[in-house]
Amino acid sequence: MAKYMKVPLIAGLADQRLDVILDTETCSLRVYWNEYSGYWSLDIYQRNRDVIISGVKLVKNTPLLSRYNLNSPAGDFIFYDNNSGKSRPDFYSLGNDHILIYRNYN
Repeated sequence: MAKYMKVPLIAGLADQRLDVILDTETCSLRVYWNEYSGYWSLDIYQRNRDVIISGVKLVKNTPLLSRYNLNSPAGDFIFYDNNSGKSRPDFYSLGNDHILIYRNYN
């Protein structure tokens, strides 16, 4: 049975970093707004700051990591549209009408 975790992001901050436990591993996440192109991006780091993946565009309602064949984390993130009615997320979407969810498949 899949388990879900809402990543606690703060609305109105253009660049956020936080540590989370994904499966049994502590990882660091960076979520930031790309002002030039107008979208949110995600970087994931191991606890020692080695990069797992960077520059993943947060596309709504789409598994974000499955196409990369990563060893870690085992699950996937979804940038869930919480009935916003928007065609695409904007700067004010983060933590309001769009939330970042981690889905553990184990």
